Amino acid sequence: MKWSIVWTVLICAAAPALWAAPPIFYVAANGNDAWTGTLPEPNGSDGPFATLHQAQQALRARGPAEGGAVYVREGTYYLPKPLRFEAADSGAPDKEVLWQSYRGEKVRLLPARRIEGFTPFKDAILQCNLEPFGLAGKPCQQLFFKSARQILARWPNKGADALPGGGWAFIAAPVENDRSASFHYADDRPAQWKSAEGAQISIWPNYNWWQTIEKLGRIDTASKIITLEHPLSYTIEPGRRYFYQNVFEELDAPGEWFCDTKSGILYFWPPEPIEGAEVVIPIEENAVVFDHAKHITFLGFSIEATGEDGISVKESEECLLAKNLIRNTGGWGLVIDGGTHVRAVGNDICNTGRGGISLSGGDRKTLTPGRHEAVNNHIHHFAEIYQTYHCGVNVSGVANIVAHNLIHDAPHIGILLGGNDHIIEYNEIHHVCMEASDNGAFYMGRDWTQRGNIIRYNAFHDIYGFGLAGLAPDASGVYNYQAPDGAWGIYLDDCSSGTTILGNLFYRVPLCGVMIGGGRDNAVTNNVFVDSIPALHIDARWDAYCWDVMQERLNAMNYKEPPYSVRYPELLAMGDDPRRPANNSFVRNIVYYTRDDYRGLSSTKPGAEAVVYDLNPFDPGSTKFEANVIFHKAQFVRIAYNPYKAEGASTLTWEDWVAKGFDALSQIEDPRFFNLNEDDYQLRIDSVAIKMGFKRLPLSQIGLYQDEFRCSWPVPKDTRKEGSNHQVWPIQVTPPAAPAAPAAN
Repeated sequence: MKWSIVWTVLICAAAPALWAAPPIFYVAANGNDAWTGTLPEPNGSDGPFATLHQAQQALRARGPAEGGAVYVREGTYYLPKPLRFEAADSGAPDKEVLWQSYRGEKVRLLPARRIEGFTPFKDAILQCNLEPFGLAGKPCQQLFFKSARQILARWPNKGADALPGGGWAFIAAPVENDRSASFHYADDRPAQWKSAEGAQISIWPNYNWWQTIEKLGRIDTASKIITLEHPLSYTIEPGRRYFYQNVFEELDAPGEWFCDTKSGILYFWPPEPIEGAEVVIPIEENAVVFDHAKHITFLGFSIEATGEDGISVKESEECLLAKNLIRNTGGWGLVIDGGTHVRAVGNDICNTGRGGISLSGGDRKTLTPGRHEAVNNHIHHFAEIYQTYHCGVNVSGVANIVAHNLIHDAPHIGILLGGNDHIIEYNEIHHVCMEASDNGAFYMGRDWTQRGNIIRYNAFHDIYGFGLAGLAPDASGVYNYQAPDGAWGIYLDDCSSGTTILGNLFYRVPLCGVMIGGGRDNAVTNNVFVDSIPALHIDARWDAYCWDVMQERLNAMNYKEPPYSVRYPELLAMGDDPRRPANNSFVRNIVYYTRDDYRGLSSTKPGAEAVVYDLNPFDPGSTKFEANVIFHKAQFVRIAYNPYKAEGASTLTWEDWVAKGFDALSQIEDPRFFNLNEDDYQLRIDSVAIKMGFKRLPLSQIGLYQDEFRCSWPVPKDTRKEGSNHQVWPIQVTPPAAPAAPAAN
């Protein structure tokens, strides 16, 4: 990819003197805001500025429309307020404004206060008065020690058990007349607290796809009932996981902390000696804000310790944010909202409270493109506080690009999509959906009009999922949490339609490669599936649930008129039964199984060890299966067959399936991969798949690549392969005791 800004950046970085006309300013930790800022280091009575805000004012005074640059020397800069770029800071086409760390030096920007002066409190716990730092009486939600997020005092402690994301407590029973806000607890922890004021509960109240944090309202220790401050979106059911946090008495482990807002005292058990260590508390929501800015490049900084999103970009155009390290945020790493052609390129984003990158641009009603890009970013260990629907990349609007990103280690979704005509390509996604189920490495859903999206040349692997099996206890009253559990490679949920899935690689995605949940007009072509059971799932939906929502979203786009009637004529052909999962196709794919027995890997179909397609139900009259290569080591292949609104559901042998007219020209034969043990799924030249027209996947191009905008290189190779075997964590909960009978007179 090429950008006009690249040449400007390279000239500035290599030889600032060549750029004579536009102003150049410098900032340094040993600078002075009374100086001119035109020298890179102090020289007598002149030199660089001390603050970025002063450099911004100087550049504004010179008029940035002719271009300009600010170079920031190595150091840590505690920002008293966000660095905010607006129209007055904007450049012009071919006259961009550049903000950059100086010649590869490490520059950290923290909208935070460094906290010092800790004294002993009790045992290993230290204390510090926040009043000298101007933070007394202010809420404190995050604390960072040596650039690592610390744990708000909680119970059970984070490492208290072996469950993913542990430790956990478990709901004992619902409160029947208040199931969305109250529940019975089994433990005695609340009775040990002097006060529950400010206490919070992080909870998965019902289904394995939704977690939230809510304030604790009141506690009835006699009846062991907790009532939350506000009702939740779902009922609170027994056996579900939660933990308490922000409770002073639960500060009992290294890395935990608690802030008494009333007294202004911070209590902290440091995980390492605190002498000389950096302890910071965020004081602003964002470090950097772009608001109606244009033609600005922001390059090579470290953004840390924000209350919410690290970088916020609103209604801006032709800006480039590249080579930045963004970590330890309370919200997202980088949010691009509105505007056009803003590019997030080569950034490393990790340890966020919510997601990695959010892209929203373009107009769905008119199908006007947004043209935003998230390219070559390494996004990992995100959603540390709010764990569901805060993903590696969230893309919405029209015609944005998500390409060459590496996304891994997260509780929920890798890429979440809403909108039209987006391109998702050359990304590698693994080890996501690690604490949730009924979700996917890629996810979209619940709108027939969100069409034209292309998912091509991506690698999805090691996607297992974790959740509560069946959402009910077994016959002995035990709740069984399990992994794998309900995690798919690509999840086209709730009637997602008109999506192209081309040239992707799926391996160690044991429960399903591509899930088509009731959608239409989806094409699955030239993909490789290794150890995915099934490779493809199709079903039908909306006989009752959310039907009105689907109709409202359909009508909201005026789909019978241009541009929708022209761009997506399939919407006009849905007929009187849009629920029918019609016109889907599975053509020229490779499906390969390496094991003899996959029994137990599917929570929805125990023992379905050889089901290649799970069609439950599908439209046999319009669904196309053709020219696929399928191989199983044990030589048994099955199809779960259920025709839409017709009798005849059964499990078919391959021969029975072909006899019904499906998979013409398909073959049961080894496709001959290069090296399965090394996850090398390129095909040998004598592969039957190549002879049948299969196009080799561009595997060497998937994922990150090295260029001048890449924040770090090389990126260590991840060799983890655990998780595909079925694991179960049995949980026994104790229901509340029945009320005592009234005493006899």
